[in-house]
Amino acid sequence: MSVSNLNLLSVLDILLEERSVTRAAERLGISAPSVSRVLGRLRQVTGDPLLVRAGRDLVPTARALELHDDVHRVVEDAAALLRPTTLDLAKLERRFIVRANDGFVGAFAGRLLARLRAQAPLVELRFAPEGESDDDALREGRIDLDIGALREMGPEVRIQTVFRDHFVGMARADHPIFAAPITPESFCRYDQISSSRRGRALGSVDKALADLGLKRRVVLTVPFPKTALAALPESDLIAPVPNHVRRSAEAMGTRLRSFDLPLKLEPVVVGQAWHPRFDRDAGHQFLRQAVRGVCADG
Repeated sequence: MSVSNLNLLSVLDILLEERSVTRAAERLGISAPSVSRVLGRLRQVTGDPLLVRAGRDLVPTARALELHDDVHRVVEDAAALLRPTTLDLAKLERRFIVRANDGFVGAFAGRLLARLRAQAPLVELRFAPEGESDDDALREGRIDLDIGALREMGPEVRIQTVFRDHFVGMARADHPIFAAPITPESFCRYDQISSSRRGRALGSVDKALADLGLKRRVVLTVPFPKTALAALPESDLIAPVPNHVRRSAEAMGTRLRSFDLPLKLEPVVVGQAWHPRFDRDAGHQFLRQAVRGVCADG
């Protein structure tokens, strides 16, 4: 591949991310007319408009969406080849994309960015939302790290534990459940919220209750733990959430109170996963070390 073609792909990659000639120009450090000329060249080469006007923004064509993952992977692979083996953090200009749930983001995002920028002031951190299982995002280079509860992600994906957590119960501060010692029976007496990005109402809490011959009533299922907490202040609902989500909520001064679940549950093991292409990438190693550091501090 010629250098000129690689430059075209780099511009296309950023255009498809930003969907704006102006924003792409700002990221590239060149003028908007220059980006427009490159887009014209890309249209000639591919025989497709790639990006078309929709109001003030540009939207990708079907062909552009088909190309995007491959383009991003090629650009990332080429950048990895050209990165020096020794890293000058003070000059590192890089955007790290991390996929994690909102509980992790709320608890650790600010401290992670501060830790990174203390040594590498030019880096950027972007969190991609958790969705349905999309392990190809690591393989295709659309994200740098996937942080979440440990699970099987394929034989080639590297996985490293970053911390262990446990579930706690959350309710409004004056909830009647706090009027007496909390037992499995009193825990099941109140309607509850389940948080699951896959929409599952039942999980480890329900298994532990079933072992005691008990069952709770889940009346609301939401995709994220912090969304569950937002429903608690004005209701008698209860939400079991990971402890780091509880700590994040308390740090924000919410009118909620936590309690130990009266159940025996296995700990939640949270890990970071990455593609082996980044094993020896010094910048990526710096990112992984920073994640481990803030999780250990937290």
